[in-house]
Amino acid sequence: MVVGGISTPPRDEVVVGVDGSEAGAAAIGFAFAEASRRGAGLRAVHAWNSLAPGSGLDPVPAVPQDGAERRLLAEALSGWRERYPDVEVTEQADRGHPVDVLRKASAGADLIVVGTRGRGEVAGLLLGSVSHALLHHTECPIAVVPPAA
Repeated sequence: MVVGGISTPPRDEVVVGVDGSEAGAAAIGFAFAEASRRGAGLRAVHAWNSLAPGSGLDPVPAVPQDGAERRLLAEALSGWRERYPDVEVTEQADRGHPVDVLRKASAGADLIVVGTRGRGEVAGLLLGSVSHALLHHTECPIAVVPPAA
């Protein structure tokens, strides 16, 4: 966990990044437990980019993926609401780069929680590219949760 300068008042909310991976499940569990402990709400955020095959990095705004992405988010949260009935959950699925979407969602949050698969450039710290970027671009404390052993 890293706590830096906090420039906005907290809003009694924990934000968790959801990517549907096994590594992300540990972050979801941590976020639910922390939201329950704090008496805070939980904002579960899933972000994705739509890229055109063979066209470089140009987004394809006309490709409707919202339904599949919202299903991924719902499936990743499946079972957690039952374990933590005291936690009010807000689901957010947005197209965009995960760092940008999570940074905006976490503005004013008490905590942002992300998982890591430990495959980023900073392998010695076991951080992925999203968690590494968020360490430098969020205004709230961040918890980077490794996969469950």
